[in-house]
Amino acid sequence: MISPDLLSSTARTHLSSQISFATSMAESMIETVEKLMGLNLQAVRASMDMSVGSAQQLMGAKDPQEFMNVSSSQLQPHTDIVITYVRHLSNIASGTHRQLARITQDKVNENSREIVSMLDKLGTGAPEGSQSSINLLKAAIDNAASGYGQINQTTQDAIEQLESGISAASTQLTTMATKSSGRPKK
Repeated sequence: MISPDLLSSTARTHLSSQISFATSMAESMIETVEKLMGLNLQAVRASMDMSVGSAQQLMGAKDPQEFMNVSSSQLQPHTDIVITYVRHLSNIASGTHRQLARITQDKVNENSREIVSMLDKLGTGAPEGSQSSINLLKAAIDNAASGYGQINQTTQDAIEQLESGISAASTQLTTMATKSSGRPKK
């Protein structure tokens, strides 16, 4: 028979664990929003500074040819800003994913241990012959936790491939912009 004290204790532990999990997730999301806000402010500042400088150079052009040369020379710096922004954004996104995945994996592992522990406690007072059912439940919990771990690893692999693709695309964009501006990259 299940005692009311066991249920009450289990419920309190579970509620405390859920609050801790929610707090960890919220803190991670707040940290991500702070990083994104900082990145966006830096991008706006860099873009504004570059636009002011570009406008001043364009206004100083003495003839249409110089105007065109100045115009085309602005492509590379603007491209560099966009590429840098995308790289930082990708780093923030993958870092957030890793952090949330770690928090979630820790929670899945913790819940699995708690449930197995509770099943062990229930098994001590369970009627004869019910141990095989309890063992089946334990195996199902272990399989679910393992499945989550595999899904998490597959997602991480996909994110790493995405980051690699972004890096390759950034390199290609930089190369194309350098060639089109007719000047070497700094």
